[in-house]
Amino acid sequence: MAELRLVDRLVDWAKREYSCRRKVAAVISGVLVFGVLLPLAIVFVSFELDKLLGLKFCLRPYDAVLGLVLVAAGLFFLVWAAYALWSVGKGTPLPYAPTKKLVVRGPYAYCRNPIIFGALLYYLGLVLVVGTVSGPIVIVLFIALALLYVKFIEEKELEARFGAEYVEYKKKTPFLIPRPRRNKR
Repeated sequence: MAELRLVDRLVDWAKREYSCRRKVAAVISGVLVFGVLLPLAIVFVSFELDKLLGLKFCLRPYDAVLGLVLVAAGLFFLVWAAYALWSVGKGTPLPYAPTKKLVVRGPYAYCRNPIIFGALLYYLGLVLVVGTVSGPIVIVLFIALALLYVKFIEEKELEARFGAEYVEYKKKTPFLIPRPRRNKR
């Protein structure tokens, strides 16, 4: 029942009109929380787990190079997806200033959750750059929680807001891992 109340609240928030100032504040707060604070927490927890378990990384410098590539790819996906939500959907990735239109272009043509995909790449790259062994496990746990939220709350909210349009999009587009678009005949 709490799940349904949350979905209803998110639908109500989506019906409101939000100023550009509020949308910019939502983007800035999202960047601070998910781009700075959460990655710092992941790195800190990972280093503490490594110390506790006596783990040491041994692939230097290859892990750092791969990590930088993943960080760049993750940031690319994150920015591209946020831009698509802002420019096409007229909103933000955050539920307190959501999009007004369903976005199915840009990275959303390849997967339904490019922000989570981008965050996964970014966080994995970050823990490789700093050289923590337990980092990928911490990230998998966090991403699993995020995906549970998306599956059980966000998808229901999107179905309630966009109806058949979202259901059709959901049928055609992969959940997390991007798939190249097929040529339409």
